[in-house]
Amino acid sequence: MIKKYTVLVTNWLISCNAISEEDRELYEYAIYSILITISPLFLATLVGILLGAVLQSILIILPFFLIRKFSGGYHAKKAGICLIYSSMLLILCIFLSSWVKCNILLLFLTALSAMSLLHFSPIENENRLLSREERICFKKVTTIIVTSIIIAELLLLWFSMYTFVVCISIGLILSASLQYPCIIGKMWNKIDQK
Repeated sequence: MIKKYTVLVTNWLISCNAISEEDRELYEYAIYSILITISPLFLATLVGILLGAVLQSILIILPFFLIRKFSGGYHAKKAGICLIYSSMLLILCIFLSSWVKCNILLLFLTALSAMSLLHFSPIENENRLLSREERICFKKVTTIIVTSIIIAELLLLWFSMYTFVVCISIGLILSASLQYPCIIGKMWNKIDQK
């Protein structure tokens, strides 16, 4: 689906003489990257509108959106499957945000998830391996983002904005949770090699 829109936008740019045919591949890659990057925000807003929970969906997806690019984790093999899984996870998280209470268990799981993200990030995707410099950079960026989110949550707790805390915590926990299949897979591979 995203590939289809990428081609449509590129064809439109070429027909408007905004870009040349020779640059098609470069612009298709750039447009595809932009659409893949903004699709979680678009999806969150759409699901939020449909469920009457726009603010909750944005507060859930925002930490995930910020962390995920640099922390890594499980990736579906195809964009369509990714979209289906992402939609189902987002709907589940929005429903959870209305049931979960801001209590010691949630704060414990949030702290555990933050520590996990700080320890294991970045997790490489088999489709794109990171250089040593990229690993160092991604680790630093993940650390800054996660630390900033935790500080923001502490401030929200201080001001008794519990709904915001719950949603942001769910987004952080979701980010960490999507690392666990990769972490477990690496552990099994090490066991198999012994």
